[in-house]
Amino acid sequence: MARGALAAVLVAAATAAAHAASFVVTSERLDLDAQRGVLRAWRVRITDGLRVVTAPTLVLEQRAGLGVLEGGVQARGPEGELRGQVVRIHFTPSLEFTRFEATGSPRLVSEGRVLSSSRLTLDARTGVATAEGNPRLAVPPDLQVTGSRMIYRSRERTVRVASPARFENREGALQGQDADFDLPSNTAELSGPVSFRFPAGRGVAGAAVADFTRGRAVLAGPVRMRWRSSVLEAQRVTVWYRQGRVVVEGASRIRVEEEDLPQRP
Repeated sequence: MARGALAAVLVAAATAAAHAASFVVTSERLDLDAQRGVLRAWRVRITDGLRVVTAPTLVLEQRAGLGVLEGGVQARGPEGELRGQVVRIHFTPSLEFTRFEATGSPRLVSEGRVLSSSRLTLDARTGVATAEGNPRLAVPPDLQVTGSRMIYRSRERTVRVASPARFENREGALQGQDADFDLPSNTAELSGPVSFRFPAGRGVAGAAVADFTRGRAVLAGPVRMRWRSSVLEAQRVTVWYRQGRVVVEGASRIRVEEEDLPQRP
């Protein structure tokens, strides 16, 4: 069948169900089993006016509301660009996309950030993407975020990172339990216990708020921080990790070891 004929098949099916067609498929070649409602197509393009999906092959089962695209798939939409070797598209009887499930090194690219995992699911109605199986979020220029599970809310532009939530760049690292990462402000709130490592010192805290744009980590108590052989204990510590500066607020105690004292000439 020709390219235009494939589009006509889907439109006609939707009209028969008393609904307006919600997406259109075009391809270079297709094989349609009209009785079973199964369509096979090659060099495919699918669009609903909001998203555009391309792939080398497609098997679409209209009654099951399922389309399986393989061979290197790209789906571009308001959430970003979803890529994977295999993408399963779920849709309603009125041909409305509901869910995309990507496997085979899937990743979601949005505003220069890359969310990758073994399995990546995108809810087309809410714009929420869930990454499971060694998820990783790369944020330019060098921030790497990892956890056991990540939930990206594209409309709110936030990421929920499940334990262990780890944020690492060239200046150091913080790791805590669940974390909430606000993408516009490049700021993360980590629940404790939190471990941290910077050139200015390393240790543990009850919670932390990190501003990766300003290069600042605010550690909430109790905070126990080691610098060389000295140990600092406080309720609130702010580390300006790019400057190597540490600011202590409230009651604190530091045990200074001899080797950390300035040496007399």
